[in-house]
Amino acid sequence: MNLLLEAVSYSSVLALASVGLSLCLITTRVSNFAHADYVVIGAYTALLFKALSGLNPYLSLPLAAFTGGAAALLSYLLVFEPLRGHGAVTLMIASMALDLVIRAALQLFADHVQSSLGIFTRGFVFRDVSVTLGETRLDLLALVAPLTSLSLLVLLYILLFKTRTGVRMRAVAENAELAETLGVDVKRTLALSWFISGALAGAAGVFLPLRFSLSPDSGVFMLLTLFAAVTLGGLGSLTGTLVASCLIGFTETLLVYGLSGLGISTALRPLFAFSVIISTLLLQPRGMAGLWRTEHRGVHPWPWRRR
Repeated sequence: MNLLLEAVSYSSVLALASVGLSLCLITTRVSNFAHADYVVIGAYTALLFKALSGLNPYLSLPLAAFTGGAAALLSYLLVFEPLRGHGAVTLMIASMALDLVIRAALQLFADHVQSSLGIFTRGFVFRDVSVTLGETRLDLLALVAPLTSLSLLVLLYILLFKTRTGVRMRAVAENAELAETLGVDVKRTLALSWFISGALAGAAGVFLPLRFSLSPDSGVFMLLTLFAAVTLGGLGSLTGTLVASCLIGFTETLLVYGLSGLGISTALRPLFAFSVIISTLLLQPRGMAGLWRTEHRGVHPWPWRRR
């Protein structure tokens, strides 16, 4: 039972961050190597909130989401908007450089907070709260993480398909030049997409220290898993990314449990994500989305879209 709840919690966190990465890829065609850093920014926001207020880090969810969204928005406005139209390779290299800059900034921030507040800012973890449901005792993470993930993804669906803002976002994703000709403010629409992407990652960051030790460089180790989910789900498919996140989350949790039971180091954990990426690109380049929806130009970027 505990193993199942652990898998559900991890899959929920992975889904939030991976869908945000997929949203970046759809809207601006950027394989954003700095995306995992927004998750870490959300975790440090929760740490600072807890240190200053003394309250439970779960209460920092709105603030962490806003901070992650603001970091992503600044990334877009300062780096990717000026480079828009320069090609995928240029944007990818720019995201790698941005990743190094953000990690260096997080290192400086961690040093400053540790010296000024006297708290551990490297390898920090949060202590979870237990709740009792009937005769079952559960960690609060097992309830809050899935509910938060489900709520935010439902809100994203409503935004994309029930509002005019969503229509503009989909139009820009389909054809930015045509959308601009029709009067859509492409820059503002893309900026909103990036803010939402970062907000999802920031919210995911609140939950990670409840199970993993976090440091400024933690994004490096999480990035491979995020790209594995996006690749397996289908590059540019939100639904595929969501399904793949759940699949990878459950499989990786069971794998770690099995390795621990056999006395094998869990340092082999990243090998699973790397294997998923390589196998998908070799056997099914379109990912899971290619199994259920293929059009003449490839996988449609918005498989949720109603006809």
